Amino acid sequence: MDRWTDGRIAGRRSHFSTSDLRKKLHFLPVKERIQYKLCLLTYKALNGLAPAYLSKLVQRRKHKQKNLRRDTDVSYLERKYTRYCSSKGAFSVAAPAVWNDLPKPLRDSSSVLSFKANLKTHFFKKAYNC
Repeated sequence: MDRWTDGRIAGRRSHFSTSDLRKKLHFLPVKERIQYKLCLLTYKALNGLAPAYLSKLVQRRKHKQKNLRRDTDVSYLERKYTRYCSSKGAFSVAAPAVWNDLPKPLRDSSSVLSFKANLKTHFFKKAYNC
């Protein structure tokens, strides 16, 4: 968004911070918006609401022999690691990394609508330190 557009939306022409306007309008920064979309696709893939080719790329974590606290939580996804920087943006690599960083109550949401609302709130607070 450029300053002219920001001014037209805000209804004023004085100088002001565009980040303040974006915060006021509840716009997520680009990085958080990408993570939001990635998490939403992951949620849909895990709940059978996404195309089959996406659902095949994410798998819930299996129980391991060692009884670690994090291993008992079935809402985590198996992480895939890669040596190549170009592969880190792949859905099968990026989705588990972002998904596993979400709080458990958010990952366990019962509906898409509640997940989307809580997810946007989570990333908004993370982006703007609210």
